[in-house]
Amino acid sequence: MFPLPHATTADLTLDETLARLVRHPAVDGLITIGSTGRETLTPVSDYDIVVVLSEMPLPLGVGITYIDHRLADVLFATATQVDEIRATTEQLDPNAWVGRLARWLLDGTIASDRRGALAEALLKLRSAEWLKPLGDFDGYGAWIGVNYNLLHTRRLMQSDDPVYRAAGELRIAMYGVMNVMLAYFQVRRLLWEGDKAAIRHLMAHDPAFFRLLQDLLRSSEPRRSFRLYEQLCRRALAPIGDLWQGEPTVLWNDSAAATPQSVAGALAFWEELVR
Repeated sequence: MFPLPHATTADLTLDETLARLVRHPAVDGLITIGSTGRETLTPVSDYDIVVVLSEMPLPLGVGITYIDHRLADVLFATATQVDEIRATTEQLDPNAWVGRLARWLLDGTIASDRRGALAEALLKLRSAEWLKPLGDFDGYGAWIGVNYNLLHTRRLMQSDDPVYRAAGELRIAMYGVMNVMLAYFQVRRLLWEGDKAAIRHLMAHDPAFFRLLQDLLRSSEPRRSFRLYEQLCRRALAPIGDLWQGEPTVLWNDSAAATPQSVAGALAFWEELVR
């Protein structure tokens, strides 16, 4: 069994917990984010805290605990990563950890800043566009991912084998919905900010897509669920293209070095191999 100690902070308020963290010499700074940072907490909100450490004593990324009997997410970063933001001369990848730290700074509230480095980093981030915007190639990856999952799910759902059909239903539930949701935002060059932010965006800007999503989530009839899933895929990808038709060949490399030219080259190489 893995260790599961009772949360030391379960009986402490958020302010008391932050005060304890501030007193520890290893803590270089604190950021409250989400509804915690915006002070828009509701009775069911959780706490979200970024703990910036002077150095990482052992591998730490994300933690879950309880503060004041509320579920709390704890995210760990380092002073070195803050200094990367301060020193960078190039735009940051918004989905890399340093880029996420930059996004947390922009969206959150600095609760402690031992060196003043967080304030300096925030000032820099507000001075120009230091986060790299999503581009067409990000949408291309989403286009492939959605179509890939749809093709395999369709194949399974068309089978007479109950195991295959059950696998298709599982695929919709496991990969399908989240894959489509992430793709919806990628192809529109919008950063994923979490489930609640995504729902608020859909309710305000694309209520038809949101209603379709709700219909799928509430559907209990497998074939209807697949039809709704297929409609969601089509609507998600609409800004960049339709669903795949016929029997195409598509190759993809998700490394940072991938470009439209490298994809075209890969297709040409494949043709050379099979001809």
